[in-house]
Formats: sequence, C-alpha cells, structure tokens
Amino acid sequence: MILYHGTTAGRARRISAEGFLPRKPSRRVWFAETRAYALGRAKTQAKRARDTAVVRTCDIDLPQMRKLLGKGKVLHRGGVIAIKAAVSVNVLRSHPGYPGCADQPSSPEDLAAWINDILGLKPYKGVNKRHPGLDRLSRWVVNRMTSRPNSRIRPRELLAMARRWLPEFFEGVRIDLESMRARREVATIEVEVEPPTESADPHEEEALDCLTSEKPERRARGLGLLAKIGEPDLFDWCAMFLGDDAEVQIAALHTMLACEEADPEVIAPFAESQDRRIRGAATAALAKHGGQDAPRWFVRGLKDPEPCVRVETAALLSKIEPAEHKEIFELALYDPNPEVRRRARRLTDGKGFERERCRWGTPRP
Repeated sequence: MILYHGTTAGRARRISAEGFLPRKPSRRVWFAETRAYALGRAKTQAKRARDTAVVRTCDIDLPQMRKLLGKGKVLHRGGVIAIKAAVSVNVLRSHPGYPGCADQPSSPEDLAAWINDILGLKPYKGVNKRHPGLDRLSRWVVNRMTSRPNSRIRPRELLAMARRWLPEFFEGVRIDLESMRARREVATIEVEVEPPTESADPHEEEALDCLTSEKPERRARGLGLLAKIGEPDLFDWCAMFLGDDAEVQIAALHTMLACEEADPEVIAPFAESQDRRIRGAATAALAKHGGQDAPRWFVRGLKDPEPCVRVETAALLSKIEPAEHKEIFELALYDPNPEVRRRARRLTDGKGFERERCRWGTPRP
C-alpha cells in the first residue's frame, strides 16, 4: 500500500539512513493515505523546527505488519495510520539524488551516528567520529555521490563498506538486513540489541481500548482520554476519526482545541457542514488554529445564523486582543444571544467598548 510520511529535512536524513524510528513520547510512526495530509503535517513540523517540509513515499504491507507486530500495534482509520514500532528503511519508495540529496549520511559525524544506531551503542561507547575508518568511509560516500549523482547508496551497501573499514565494531555481531538492527551472539544465545522500551501507560491503554470499540460513545471518550494525558500526537489521532459518526466527529473537532498545533486544511471542510454542531466545532477549531486566517473564522462563526455556532466561536475570544480585533468584539457585543454578549463584555469592560442599549436607554444586560 502506498503511504506518505510528512517530516522535516533534518529528520528525513535520518529516515533514509536508519528507517522510521518512533520518537518519544508518542512511540509511534505516523503515515497517511494522501500526500496532501502528509504535506500539511510536514509544513507544521517544519515551521516549528525552522526547517524544510519533506514528504517521503513508502510502500507498506499493513496486513503483514499487523500480523508481525500483534494486536493494537497498527491502527488505520480515516486515512491516517499509526504504527507502534520501528519501520524499516526498505519501505521507502523515493530517494532524492545528489547534490540535492539531504538524506544520505556522508560526514564522519553522521556516519558514526548511523552505525551506532544500528549497533545499539551509545555515542560514548560506539564509533567515534574521529575514527580513521570513518574518514575513509566518508570519503568513499562523497566520491560515490559525486561520480554517480543519480544513484542512491543503499543501506546494505553502506553497511558492507562500514564492516570493511571498521571491522572491530562488527565482531560477533549479526545484522538483520530487514530492520537494520544488530544481534550480538553470546555463546549460543542470540540477543537482539534494541533501545529499551518503556512500560505502557495504563491511561493510554484505556484510551486505545476505547478508540477501537464498536460503540461511538466509547471512541469519543477515547479521544478525550488522550487529551487528558497530553498525548503528543493528539491532532493525528483526532484526524483519524473525522470520517466517523457525527458524535465522534464532533468529539474529534472539540478535542483539537487541546492540540498544541493542527492543520487548518484538514479542518476547513467541516466548517461547511450542514450539521450545526459539526460546523460550530470546526469553526471554533479554526478560530484557534487558523493562524493568519483565524480572524476570518471568528467573523464567520459570529455571523453564523445558528446560536450554537456563535457560542462556540465566542468561547475562543480570549485568544485574541480586543484592541487589535475591534470588529470581532463588536459583533459579539451586539449578538442577540446573551451568552455571546456576556463573554464579549467580560473581555472588553473598561477597554473603550460601548455596550448596546435597550430602547429606554439602559445598557442591555
């Protein structure tokens, strides 16, 4: 199955050398069925890291991966896939060529990190970047990329050259060429060298149990539990359930308010929904995560004919400054709904905004 992974140029370099490694604290690797979704996530990450957005194309056999990893390790819903395991570099389908190739480790420092990761060694115990063999390996990589710019160096080929020039680090070690992970042989016992795994969070286990339930109310509860424990990939989880039943969609959109970052392009179609509850939840999420377009979503939400949409939008007014968005607060101050007026009044009292007056001249309550 062709899938896409959105990331940054810096992380893409490591992916091409090491594969997809779950990052703490989420311990999952995320993919998408569409390049557009992956690109949106890449742009969000790149903006935060001040890097370039990159989308990697992969070919992954999800049924086989479920069989290998076991229950609950591969979740696929709503065009979003979460895999709780490392994913081999061999799934990659796209490899940019030199000199525009930011993926290939070539410096002694990058090559040392690549080899130590495969061997499961800490930097202070593994290959040092000043090792003479690394200098030879680095010069070989650069020469190869220069002489054959359209040809990518495969991980197995690079590994063979590393064995040649750093043989002492590979004594008594077998490399699984699928996972690119080392196995050290002790007498007749084979030990797999992997990073230590953390014990499962019981609250996370409960949330995942809810998310895989057949009952919509349980799936909605699962999203709420993830928000409560501060799940770092909360937006991706929410996106998984945007194609679910209406109640779960609403829960997903509401949960996005707890996300540190979100992709407005994923949310925007739901602001057109005929269901006023979905429209209200989506508009509120866009008012928070819309970036430069957020004021436009505030105006749109406060002009919606449905009171519930205006109330949901007004609940986000504390995210913006009255002095900078006078038009938005005046819409709320003159809204026929008392809850919308109350929220706006609380934020504008003493800041030069006039309150609407009743026919007999007293301020409207």
